[in-house]
Amino acid sequence: MMLKKTDKLEAYKKYGTRIGTKSVNTALERFVFKKIANKFTILNIKLIDDRIKLAAKSLNNYNRKDILLVCTLDSAYYAIYNFAKLMKVSVNFGRYLAGSLTNINYKNFFEPKVLIVTDPNANRRAINDAKRINIPIIGICDTDNRVSFIDLIIPGNNKSGNSIGLILYLLAYEMGTKSEKEKLESVEIDDFISKELDF
Repeated sequence: MMLKKTDKLEAYKKYGTRIGTKSVNTALERFVFKKIANKFTILNIKLIDDRIKLAAKSLNNYNRKDILLVCTLDSAYYAIYNFAKLMKVSVNFGRYLAGSLTNINYKNFFEPKVLIVTDPNANRRAINDAKRINIPIIGICDTDNRVSFIDLIIPGNNKSGNSIGLILYLLAYEMGTKSEKEKLESVEIDDFISKELDF
């Protein structure tokens, strides 16, 4: 079943989504709840949740086929796979070739109208391409990320596949139709993150 408010709070803790790095980019300061000296930061869970809802509202203005999700983190594979399968969005998983949005001769040429990146530092090539074609960019941003050209920040730990998985699960739920919500409610978040589901 979908998380109750208290269960969602525990999930943010369980999957480490609220844990940021020791370093904090000035642009991410507003999302920080607490700093643990010389160790890490703790992000504001309410602000993470609010931003997921805002991103979902924004993404629902687009046809699903016009959304491209880019991720290079191996441990996020199943979450990316399940999100893409359920939501029917395009995905570039693994190495991103510069020019994939601008060079029509590329085998994996994409024509998205909005880009989602799971790590602005690792996905800089995709961001640069998106800016060349002037499409909006939504980014899952850890506290140490460069956020130049990111139009909508979802603050959160993007070093962990589990954390990215929870964010994508919640994003899918907020974006979803009634039947898509029911499918998500029928699976465990652990399974969404750790295995290929038959949506």
